[in-house]
Amino acid sequence: MINVIGLGYIGLPTALMMSSHGLDVVGTDYNKDLVATLNRGEVTFEEKGLKELFNDALKHGIKFSCEYQVTDTYIISVPTPYDKFSKVIDPCYVVSAVKSVMGVCPRGATIVI
Repeated sequence: MINVIGLGYIGLPTALMMSSHGLDVVGTDYNKDLVATLNRGEVTFEEKGLKELFNDALKHGIKFSCEYQVTDTYIISVPTPYDKFSKVIDPCYVVSAVKSVMGVCPRGATIVI
């Protein structure tokens, strides 16, 4: 199973694409309203082909949760805010997500950042 962490503009399409190709996927996000919307069968933003991909992923069994899952693979796709003046990103969301994953992932799991 693959746990995609962060269901925004990168994470959601990534999770949907993998699920629609037959992989066992759960998407996780801390935003309870976003997860509830996805679990109702509704997409959370517009992008060409996203609704069709979403429906296909639902047919293949994608799940959405606010809880980190015990899986063998994690994909971290959370925001990295960028300050265009200093040209520095803020990695706090990535660091937080990785720490949370480390609390549930089994030894030998793969974490993709």
